[in-house]
Amino acid sequence: MAKKNQPKTNDAFVFVHGMLGFGEDEALYKVMPYWGGTSGSVVKRMREEGYDVCAPSFSGISSAWDRACELYAALTGTRVDYGVAHSKKYGHARYGITYPQARVPDWGKTLPNGEKKKVHIIGHSFGGATVRMLSHLMAYGSEEERAATPEGELSPLFAGGHGDWIKSVTTIAGPFNGTTVIRAIGILVPTLKVIAFWGAASIAGNTPFRKIYDMQLTQWKITSDRYGKIHPTRINRLGRIKKFWTSHDDCFWDLCLAGAHELNEFFESNPDAYQFAISTDASKRKRNGNYKMKLSTFFAFQITGNMMGRYHYDDTMGQELGEEWKASDGCSNTVSALHPDDEPWVDYKDSKDNLQKGIWNVMPVYQGDHGEVVGLGVRGIYNPGHTRKFFKNHIAILENLD
Repeated sequence: MAKKNQPKTNDAFVFVHGMLGFGEDEALYKVMPYWGGTSGSVVKRMREEGYDVCAPSFSGISSAWDRACELYAALTGTRVDYGVAHSKKYGHARYGITYPQARVPDWGKTLPNGEKKKVHIIGHSFGGATVRMLSHLMAYGSEEERAATPEGELSPLFAGGHGDWIKSVTTIAGPFNGTTVIRAIGILVPTLKVIAFWGAASIAGNTPFRKIYDMQLTQWKITSDRYGKIHPTRINRLGRIKKFWTSHDDCFWDLCLAGAHELNEFFESNPDAYQFAISTDASKRKRNGNYKMKLSTFFAFQITGNMMGRYHYDDTMGQELGEEWKASDGCSNTVSALHPDDEPWVDYKDSKDNLQKGIWNVMPVYQGDHGEVVGLGVRGIYNPGHTRKFFKNHIAILENLD
């Protein structure tokens, strides 16, 4: 019996989680799927409809570079190679865990129908910077890594020339130009870092809990390999934690405005891939020019969003910010998630005839908070069809691309 909604494409769909997120390899995903949340797993539903789809697991707090290296290894079923130059610069190991199986085993290969196996990569929040990094490296590689790596040891990721392995890139609530939440919440940042770096990473990452949720910081020798044995002695490696904390090789730096500016200077649009950006907004303007979150916003994003709605000076860049930076979804600034400041973009038109590769198509702003857009919100409980329709509509756009 034929399946309903049989896919129109042989391409794979890869869902990339954001900061503090989790993928299918972690048990937490089975309880509360990151992609779909309270409305039901998007990945599971797509598989049932015949799509080739996955949601890989990798670090929730590492830098865009490290996460892209992990994502590449997850898709190819290989050992993570962070690069000779990069690992030396930041002082961590060159290699990470080995993924036991390829999520997209035939990626880049020619299929029986003569087409090349490609992927659509969809990133939420900091997953946006992660998929941009992967797309850039696949297209251009890294000149620094090519120069520093002994002959015969270079990871294919750093060689470049494979930009056409990626069919499309989609960012959802991904702050291209940084987010003010890192600075706006002030004293809460060190608290969040202690919970993430020491609690969720060092303690949980060296106990059986790592099977449930894994921060994956083996390159720093902070966590144990989820596929190997436990090293409980790593729990007290405070020196390693401090080194990682101050390295700028983490998501907290990449997400601030100065860190995002550095990433944007490095990134180049992949000329072989279609690019889509979906911004989000759950705020409203007050009479004094500040913004506050709507009552329907999840309580945690109520707090952070209201702080962002008053924030007007960024110390990482040393500049005043315009009022447009006060609107947010509680975590990503709406204006920042529209498109990169230094790459070409157009407003999306509902016709594939108008689409061009290498240019960001700015989609209509999604009205909802940072978690709700992927189903991690209250709306998914009383109106699960809303989230399902949102993803169904976007997947339909992607599978109809030439």
